[in-house]
Amino acid sequence: MDKNEFLKVIAEILMTNESNLKEETELNSFPDFDSIAALEISMFFEKRLNIEVFPMEIKKKKTIKDLLELGKFI
Repeated sequence: MDKNEFLKVIAEILMTNESNLKEETELNSFPDFDSIAALEISMFFEKRLNIEVFPMEIKKKKTIKDLLELGKFI
């Protein structure tokens, strides 16, 4: 999986367009960034990236860049 594929999945979970996902974009700016989204992102990290991360850790992340770093894309 590359960075673009990763962002596509994150955009789907946050119910937004990929063009809205810049590194500096605040996760809290998305109305759909809630505990369900955190759970979905957590499961995505586990299943597709083999990275174990708990939903509460996802909720502590502030920006798209934080997710990219967690996924080892930057």
